[in-house]
Amino acid sequence: MNEATGTALSPAAMRDQTPKTSRRLLVTLVGVVFLAGCAIGGVWIYNQVTCQKPLQRLLVADPRNGVLQAKAHLDGWIDPDSLVFDVTDISGNASQMDVFRVFLQYANAQKDRQYRKVVLASYGDKKFVLPGDYFHQLGQEYDAQNPVYTVRTFPHHVSTLDGAKPFPEPEGGILWVIGKEMEEFNQFNRRWYLDDYIARHK
Repeated sequence: MNEATGTALSPAAMRDQTPKTSRRLLVTLVGVVFLAGCAIGGVWIYNQVTCQKPLQRLLVADPRNGVLQAKAHLDGWIDPDSLVFDVTDISGNASQMDVFRVFLQYANAQKDRQYRKVVLASYGDKKFVLPGDYFHQLGQEYDAQNPVYTVRTFPHHVSTLDGAKPFPEPEGGILWVIGKEMEEFNQFNRRWYLDDYIARHK
């Protein structure tokens, strides 16, 4: 149908319009794909600059950190309020303190940013959630706080993905409390990444 005259288009005219319609659809499709590619590229660059690059710099700067491989990015790659710290591999001679030191150094590197939560992951699998305010505090206090105190009290702040608190603050005599806190720190590390590492390197 010719829209201007209201008359039906001849078969020849319809054949002439079909390539034009196809070209318009193709141009539209190419434009959508191009814009989607730009958006994805922008998200990747933002995550690299704000999350991964600071982590990569400290992994290289401190020779002790060579025992750890880790990634950092926004949760879902687009949530600016949620940060993911993902342990992707460790060497056989790495200690729990090596991993924890890198995490604290990273908190220090991100001390000028505010997050609502920080997700602790292992080999791409999310395990625990840390309040963003506490992560910020760790970064601010990195140069002044006693690391032994941080180790002992850190597990009290983590939650599972469903909000449960697996490591409540113990009560009792000081020696019993310290021993219990160190036991909880060991359990936390096993559940965070050590069990996964052992399963993958049998």
